[in-house]
Amino acid sequence: MTDRTLEGAFYSYIYGEELAHPEWNRRMLEFYVEHFADSQHVLDVGCGQGQFIELMGAQGIKASGIDSDVQMVTVCQEKGLDVVNADLFDYLREQKEQFDGLFSSNVIEHLTIQDALRFFEMAFAALRPGGVLLVATPNPESLIVHLHEFWRDATHVRLYSRSLLEFLLFWAGFRDIQSGENSRTEWEPPAELQAVPKLLENLTSWERCSRPGGSTFLESVIEPKVPERERMGWRRLALLLRRRLARFVVQTLLFEEFAAIEAAVAEINVHTLALEKLEAALETVSGTSRQMGQALYEAQTRVLTIPREVFAKGVKPRAARVSK
Repeated sequence: MTDRTLEGAFYSYIYGEELAHPEWNRRMLEFYVEHFADSQHVLDVGCGQGQFIELMGAQGIKASGIDSDVQMVTVCQEKGLDVVNADLFDYLREQKEQFDGLFSSNVIEHLTIQDALRFFEMAFAALRPGGVLLVATPNPESLIVHLHEFWRDATHVRLYSRSLLEFLLFWAGFRDIQSGENSRTEWEPPAELQAVPKLLENLTSWERCSRPGGSTFLESVIEPKVPERERMGWRRLALLLRRRLARFVVQTLLFEEFAAIEAAVAEINVHTLALEKLEAALETVSGTSRQMGQALYEAQTRVLTIPREVFAKGVKPRAARVSK
């Protein structure tokens, strides 16, 4: 049998080592307060240090709690909260239609599927018609839950998905079933992870090295810069004469050399066209690579940043219980 002080000792340890923070836990629990706005008396099953009971009291709603861990109960009683040390099955067995709200956070993952079924059925019996049961638990879709948070608690047994929680509620007789994620339990990626999109872009893209005028580095090498023509008339005339003289010398005295240069230029033009096509192809590949990199990043960070807690909520019908 598990030591009934183990859970309390564990939370005292992680709070003391600053591996978790009570105020963060309180903020996370605040997310569920609105679901009990119409309740008169709420029972917190597995109430821990009583933070949800305090939140209910702040809303003027009567709340009490039970916990099987002696240390947790002691903390609650020292705060003056209505909390008793009890096994949830023993306690609920004696509470027929005593509550119109029943809340349970991070308890069901400590139970086998058989005990979870018992818990839901006994919770159904403990609620008045129209009463609400809301169960919150670690999210199986979160990678952080799988790799770290679930396994650091020695008393955890298994994870429960939203669809499984919905089924258990239905099986126990609840209707108007809803489920969702606690948005306050999202994990913010560290700065190193947030820098991944830029790193992927730098590694996979064909960088265009720009020079003044907007042309690429490749274009600046292949296409020599042509000097701007002078605006003054006499300079333009002198330039024209020099060019005609140069053409005459090349075509008459240096015909063979000119022909060789012309052939070389033609070959350069062929290579230039090939390089331009290559650059265009690389730009296309670059764009695709960037898109793939971004998609991979978003998929990976979604697994990390997905809320770490899910919940399911059901209402006990006011009419006679629907048969299974």
